[in-house]
Amino acid sequence: MESLQNVDHKKIHDPISDEKHGLFLIIIMAVLGLLTIFVETMLVPGLPNIAEELSVQSSDLAWVLTAYTLAGAVSIPIIGKMGEMWGRKRVLLAIMIVYMVGLVGAAISWDLLSLILFRTVQGVGMGAIPLLMGMAKDVLPVRLVPVGIGLISAMIGVGAALGLVIGGLLISIVGWSDAFWVVLPVVALVVGIVYRSVPDAQVKHPTKMDLAGAGLLGIGLLTLLLAISRGSMWGWGSNITIGLFVCAIAFFIAFAIRERGYNEPIVRLDLLKNRNILVAYISMFFIGMVMFMVYQTLPYYLEMPSEAGGFGIANQVIIGLFLLPNAVMQLIFSPVGGKWGQRIGHGKILIAGFVVAAIALVSLSLLRGSEIGILVSMAAFGAGIGMAMVGQTSMISCACSKENFGSATAVNSMIMTIGMSAGPVIASLIIEGYADAGTGYAYCWGMAALLSLIAIVAVLVNKADLGADTAVPAAHEEA
Repeated sequence: MESLQNVDHKKIHDPISDEKHGLFLIIIMAVLGLLTIFVETMLVPGLPNIAEELSVQSSDLAWVLTAYTLAGAVSIPIIGKMGEMWGRKRVLLAIMIVYMVGLVGAAISWDLLSLILFRTVQGVGMGAIPLLMGMAKDVLPVRLVPVGIGLISAMIGVGAALGLVIGGLLISIVGWSDAFWVVLPVVALVVGIVYRSVPDAQVKHPTKMDLAGAGLLGIGLLTLLLAISRGSMWGWGSNITIGLFVCAIAFFIAFAIRERGYNEPIVRLDLLKNRNILVAYISMFFIGMVMFMVYQTLPYYLEMPSEAGGFGIANQVIIGLFLLPNAVMQLIFSPVGGKWGQRIGHGKILIAGFVVAAIALVSLSLLRGSEIGILVSMAAFGAGIGMAMVGQTSMISCACSKENFGSATAVNSMIMTIGMSAGPVIASLIIEGYADAGTGYAYCWGMAALLSLIAIVAVLVNKADLGADTAVPAAHEEA
């Protein structure tokens, strides 16, 4: 009897079974994160069709994309705090229900305003990424945490790239509105698997939500991102753009004052005293900016006529395929970078990622006339971005307790959203400064490479702990 009990005990705690189950949890959580970001860019190839069907100007269609990003940026830190208070799994399931309502609404939208409204509802789904990262830290064995965080964080870039590739194919087959109906059951299935398979292992800290702080932060982010995303249309020197920037600064200052005097703040400003976290936040801004400087410009470059220096590719699916190597390499190098970081230090992986990304961007600038050159450059760029993202997120993971990790990663995602919004603006300003569009794109990608190197300088100047000990969780994390 005793030997049978021992056998049963070994089966229950079999390390191989535990690791297989952990890998399954990583994959299913990563897929859910991918779907929320996939829908963000899925409509990009179908914008011309939407403009024709809804009889609207292309300039107005920008709100279809902007609404998603704005809603995500405003809701992410609030959702992260809700996850700490009421449980990340519970909050994740709740926002995914809201997200699916947004999918249904977009599928049946009858005009531009209704489509923008339901895209705003969908933007709440962007809060899934930080919640999933927190859940990964809660439920995975310590050795798999960097792999899980790496793969989930990679879904931001992978989802955006696949949205352009698969989204274009999907819209060309079923149309833009029916594309939402195709995605809906997939999302529902994955949410159901997460509900049944991912345990709720989090220690919750029920407190009162700081509604005043949430309002100040939300309005500050909204005014900032509106100014960034619409400034080129309204004019950078216009009263409305300058007024929005001034309002954003005022609300952020008021928010900081509020949070410093509140017992349970939405954003723990004291975490910024930790150099690893500060460096990670700075790095994430650069990652978002550089990544979307490429994502938003490469399709336009490929569409340009050959006499103007481009390739004259009109098929959006083919254009999306040029981003596929980037997605594949991010999928590979994000978890691999997490494992390497455990041995040599996540900070070093972060720096290595920026170096590889910078080299890839220089290559893209120099080899832009060759299709093979673009594909190789995008593959290298995906490897670099994948390592940089997992390096910076793992630095936060190692510097935070499980209790603080959710809100810390929520701020991280919020900062990335700001960088994602700033990247295309910077890119367009550079390209518009050159009469020769081909040269403009080359300088744009060269500037992105320079920004990657500036991010490295920011890491080194802040003297973050880049050694292997950054990969070791604090003792209380393993308890």
